[in-house]
Amino acid sequence: MDLSRFKWPIIILVVIGFFWLLSSPGIEFMHNRFTSVTPGQDEKVDKATEAGLSRLGGFLVMTFRYEKGYQVLTDASTMYPQGQNFWHNQYRMAKCLEKMGRVPQALLTLDMLHANNIHALDSRIPPRDVLKLRIDKLQEVHGLGEIQ
Repeated sequence: MDLSRFKWPIIILVVIGFFWLLSSPGIEFMHNRFTSVTPGQDEKVDKATEAGLSRLGGFLVMTFRYEKGYQVLTDASTMYPQGQNFWHNQYRMAKCLEKMGRVPQALLTLDMLHANNIHALDSRIPPRDVLKLRIDKLQEVHGLGEIQ
């Protein structure tokens, strides 16, 4: 049986599907799929869902869609407060807040990460001295002074 005539239609469908997943409706579809799961029912599903939300949020941050990325990362952190990516998501949420112009909130999150030395728990978070430099720079640039 010769299936070579299906090669190009399949390639075209795969490319269209890939670009649809990168579009806003595709992002919404994935976000809704991940958030439709009820946490705490199956550990394997929880781990996969939390990882999926974290990857989706990271993708949105990398593609400069900070508001949607913040929303997805907030959902991941709210649904899975003990998740493997919780602290990394908090750090990415601080970046989103900063980029959205909500610098005081970003500073509070960064200060919490710095004060609790979260780098010791998750090596993806910068060390304390790097976080402190970032906090100081944001305070200086935005004229916010010391945070409480």
